[in-house]
Amino acid sequence: MSYIFHTELELFSFLVCAVLLFNTYQHHNKQFLANRLFIALLYVNMALLLLDILSWVLDGRAGTINAIFLMAVMMLGYLMATLPAFLWVIYANYQVFNDINRIRKLMGIFLIPLVANLIMTLITPFTGLLFYLDKNNVYHRGPCCSLYTALIFIYLIYAFILIISNRKNIEKRYFLPLVLFSLPPFVGSLIQAFLYGLSLIWSSVTISLLIAHLYIQNRKLNTDYLTGVYNRLQLDRYLQNKIRNSDTYNGFSAILLDINDFKKINDKYGHLIGDEALTVTTRLLKSSLRKDDFLARYGGDEFLIILDIQDMVTLEKTVTRIQENIRAFNKSSNKPYQLSLSMGYDVHDYKSGMSKDVFLKHLDDLMYKDKRAQS
Repeated sequence: MSYIFHTELELFSFLVCAVLLFNTYQHHNKQFLANRLFIALLYVNMALLLLDILSWVLDGRAGTINAIFLMAVMMLGYLMATLPAFLWVIYANYQVFNDINRIRKLMGIFLIPLVANLIMTLITPFTGLLFYLDKNNVYHRGPCCSLYTALIFIYLIYAFILIISNRKNIEKRYFLPLVLFSLPPFVGSLIQAFLYGLSLIWSSVTISLLIAHLYIQNRKLNTDYLTGVYNRLQLDRYLQNKIRNSDTYNGFSAILLDINDFKKINDKYGHLIGDEALTVTTRLLKSSLRKDDFLARYGGDEFLIILDIQDMVTLEKTVTRIQENIRAFNKSSNKPYQLSLSMGYDVHDYKSGMSKDVFLKHLDDLMYKDKRAQS
């Protein structure tokens, strides 16, 4: 029963990782270090799941050939066992600091548990340090098997402390998924360490990879790198869906806006200050909107807001709130620039049959009409 349970669980986990891998190759840029590390994590975990399945198949089977194969499978499994945690430490460092040079400087320290596990595994066939096979080819833990678990814990605990202690450097939406990543493998390792005969660690890593994929990898795919709001790709999808489902009870409205004289800010103060102006504008827009309102960077210094508002009076209240927050910022800010927005806004009329592109052009015309009125 235990054999069937573990085999089915690990085959299912393998398939989940395969789906995540396919999705990552399809939609993520492999040139970015975070994506390469995530792909490496998937490959390593898939290999460990297959090795674990093989160990269950071969365990207790008589014969010299089976003994050789089982020993090889167990050796390879132990050699690779600390790799997921090692890769996670690098991944977490990069997510927190976004600094490759920092990782290079710390690589010697990061490798210590990995090398320690390598040495222990290589001497195990001669000493039975981590595991041994009895005369019936049945696997048994060695006297120092707990050390191997401790090495994995060192990585997981370090990554957890790193994330918690640097939470101010991490975007709020990524903080909790980064914290939660270490939890399933930590719990799985503890259960596996104290309950002999259970093998849960690589399936628990699969849960962590799923969390990272859904709440870190995919979110970054759909968000603008600088401002953290949705990007143009997600905007087009969302707006198309809103138009498709629009009717008497599911109407919506939108606001297209840009920063007046943004080029002058860039030219006079430099692109770093220009980027700051974009992030400040994003923050002010977010503070003016409801939690469920959709905010995306349309391109350059332009933003689009989509709201579940069906009447002009309520929409104009939102526009007024944005303008008031901009004025309050200009009054209290010590920044070298002043912010000013041009806005085009309207309620989408589903009866008009207006397509996504036509509606955006309509908002764009209204925005430039507002810009001319301000000049």
